[in-house]
Amino acid sequence: MRFLKPLAFLALALCATLLPATEPLGPGLYAEFTTPRGVFVAELDYQRVPMTVTSFVGLAEGTIAARDGQPFYTGLKWFRVVPGFVIQGGDPDHYANRDNDKDTAHYTFPDEFVPGRHHDAAGVLSMANAGPDTNSTQFFVTLGDSTRLNYLHSVFGRVHLGLEVLPLVQADDPFSIRIIRVGEAARAFQADAATFQALVAKAKKYSGAAEPGPTAHFDDPDKLIPAEPPRAKAFNFKLANYERATGRKIFARLSGSAPPAAEDELAGAYMKALATKLGTVRDGVLVAFFAPDDWRVWIGDDLVPVFLGRPVADGDLGEGGKLHDAKEALLTAALKAGDEAYAAQKASAEKSGREPPPPAQHLKLQVDALLDALLLRFEPKR
Repeated sequence: MRFLKPLAFLALALCATLLPATEPLGPGLYAEFTTPRGVFVAELDYQRVPMTVTSFVGLAEGTIAARDGQPFYTGLKWFRVVPGFVIQGGDPDHYANRDNDKDTAHYTFPDEFVPGRHHDAAGVLSMANAGPDTNSTQFFVTLGDSTRLNYLHSVFGRVHLGLEVLPLVQADDPFSIRIIRVGEAARAFQADAATFQALVAKAKKYSGAAEPGPTAHFDDPDKLIPAEPPRAKAFNFKLANYERATGRKIFARLSGSAPPAAEDELAGAYMKALATKLGTVRDGVLVAFFAPDDWRVWIGDDLVPVFLGRPVADGDLGEGGKLHDAKEALLTAALKAGDEAYAAQKASAEKSGREPPPPAQHLKLQVDALLDALLLRFEPKR
């Protein structure tokens, strides 16, 4: 029996990696990404996220913003690669504009958030942006669970084949995109400028506050979480986007000191008064943190059945009732997740010789975990 030499094995393995996926694709709209490290195929959610997919497909096929007779998505490179987090591309002018600090946005369009579409694993295809309704041509693919990006970036697809290629991608790797249409519905999907502009005109635009503050969805007046990058601003956008997409109101407040004693004498009185002021007393949620370690969650009466997962029963709302226990369980799990994330960041920094994350990052990660848990808990089910 003859055996292949090691170099022959290597050549075969390389060819197998670079060959397009041969598994039959079911009916749908797909984007095939060809890179020097291999090929992966993402399924595009054109039925639930039509505006974003129309832009992406039009840029790839040349029916939107074509340049010099070629599709806009020509000559692309993965210009940002963060191991374990994302690979990002979508702007052929990124390198030309980077050195002169020009804005690389070629056109912008609104966010398109769909409940149930999450950054929950590797292979999620999502839009890059600079804040609400600033989507343009740049997109990214997640390399792991990135739940904290939910309701900040519009998810419009997921890798269907070739997931193993993603962690192999290197910064500055070139890549190409080919759109694959399988089935009558996908072949009929229009991705032209007129269709896109009609979808943009119908999209629900951002109407939340531009900055955190006393009436905004999020406020951190004592600057308890890192200000660079502006974490409070991102949390505010996230909660306002959540209300835009779901109709459900979740507000959060961070404070460096306890509430005034006179306003907090009766259990629940301070939170009820604040929830009333913010418009969440009956049909919303309010999270409050008072340094150093006092966490509170107010859930409006109309949302208690959603939180419990069943109609309210006698005894559920009193001290030691099911609502109290469920809130305590949620807080405990979320704070533990935040603690673990902070410990992991410290360990990673120490291993690589980087500066450790500041203590304020610990609170930020706890807020991340708690808000993400609440957003998922109250998200309308399909």
